[in-house]
Amino acid sequence: MATLHVRNVPDELYEELRASAERDGRSIGAEAVALLRGALAQRAQLYEGLQQTVARGRSAFAQRFAERAKDIVTRAQDLCREVGSAEVTPAHVMLAMLEDDVLRPTLERRGITEEAVRAALPSGPPHEGPAHVSAETRRMLEQALLQSLGLQPG
Repeated sequence: MATLHVRNVPDELYEELRASAERDGRSIGAEAVALLRGALAQRAQLYEGLQQTVARGRSAFAQRFAERAKDIVTRAQDLCREVGSAEVTPAHVMLAMLEDDVLRPTLERRGITEEAVRAALPSGPPHEGPAHVSAETRRMLEQALLQSLGLQPG
């Protein structure tokens, strides 16, 4: 059996895990494995639902969403390189979304402004080469697609 070592777990999260393990009568390691197994099963169900939804005829919507998301991610990668960041973060995606005439008013109504997002971005000299998309950004985009298809509550 493989061994997984986890470091830098925030204290409050560790305490939640410890309490959950105690309630379930498991060790912390066994509880972590059970939670991971459940989360992965839930994610698989969401993707299965996504595939079924697309197969039922919403593929045109999914295609439009994917094209628009690709354009935003491509612009976010450009912005990432411009500000000298190591990887594309949700802030880069938000900045790219703020450049979109349709999305900008909605974001600004929620208090998300270009100035605020730029202030949160690390700065450095522009760089060439690939700008990889962070895992956090991938999760954000997955959640957006699932919500847009009605497969996950907003």
